[in-house]
Amino acid sequence: MSFGGGSEGIPCVEITVVKNPGLGFSIAGGIDQDASKNPFSTNDKGIFVTKVVNGGPAELGGLQVGDKILEVNGYDVTMATHKHAVKLLSKEKERQVMLKVTRPSIYRGR
Repeated sequence: MSFGGGSEGIPCVEITVVKNPGLGFSIAGGIDQDASKNPFSTNDKGIFVTKVVNGGPAELGGLQVGDKILEVNGYDVTMATHKHAVKLLSKEKERQVMLKVTRPSIYRGR
C-alpha cells in the first residue's frame, strides 16, 4: 500500500489485491445508481467498498469499508456504472488488481 495523488489531486492510497480465488470485497454505487442512498458520502455517485471479508485478499491488501475506488488497473472509475466497475474488478485473466482509492482518514493525515 502506498500513498499518492489521484484524479484531480485527490489524496489516495494505492492497493494491490491478489485474487485467491476472488477479491474478498463488495462494492456499491456508480453513475447509474441512486446517489441519495450512498451511506458514505451523500449524493456521491462513485464506487464504494461496502464489505471486506475478514482475512480475505482485500483486507490483506489494506482495503477498508467506505473506501472510494478511483481507479482499477489504471482505468478511471470515477464516472463508471456499477456494472462496468464490476466487470473491471472481475476480469478472469487478471491475477491481481491494482486499486487507487481515497478514504476520509487520508484527508486528516497519514
